[in-house]
Amino acid sequence: MHASARALAAWLPGHHLALGGGGLAHWLVRLFIWHEIWRLIRYLWRIPTFGPFIVVALALMIVGLVIWRQYRRATWIGRGRGRGSTGYGTGGGPRDW
Repeated sequence: MHASARALAAWLPGHHLALGGGGLAHWLVRLFIWHEIWRLIRYLWRIPTFGPFIVVALALMIVGLVIWRQYRRATWIGRGRGRGSTGYGTGGGPRDW
C-alpha cells in the first residue's frame, strides 16, 4: 500500500473501513438504512400536535426492548447452570461410554 493510500484510509470515517467491494457496499447499505430511519423520524415529528409524543414513545419503547432483551438473555444463560442436561452424557445415547 502506498503512503497516499494509507493517508486516505486513516482519514476515512469508521474504525475499520474496508475499501473492498463488500466492505464499501455494506457501509453504503447501512448509510442508506440510517438515512431512511432519520427521514421516518422527521416525518413522524412533523405530525401536528402528537408527532413529538409518538417519536419519544417509540424511542422509549426501543430502549425498553433493548433492556428487556439483555435482562432476558442474562436469565436464560444463568438458567441452564446447575441442572442436568438431556443431551449427550446422560447415559442414554450411543456415544456415552
